[in-house]
Amino acid sequence: MGGYFNIAGRKVATHHLVLGVLASYGVIFKAVMPKTDKTQPPPIKASSDEESRFIQDFIKAAEAEEKKPAH
Repeated sequence: MGGYFNIAGRKVATHHLVLGVLASYGVIFKAVMPKTDKTQPPPIKASSDEESRFIQDFIKAAEAEEKKPAH
C-alpha cells in the first residue's frame, strides 16, 4: 500500500512519520506562541467622554444584573 522506512530495525509506515512530524510542529507551535492575558477587557474606543462614560455604565449595569441570583 504505502512505503516503509527501516528505523531502528523496525518497519515504520510513511503516514506514521508524517503524523509524527505534524504533531511535533503543533506542539512546538503551541510552546512558542506567547501567552495572552484573557482577563483584561478590550479597550473602549469612544469618540467623546460622554460616550465612554455611557459604555462603562452600561457594562457595569450588565455585570451587576448578571450577578443577581435567579429565582
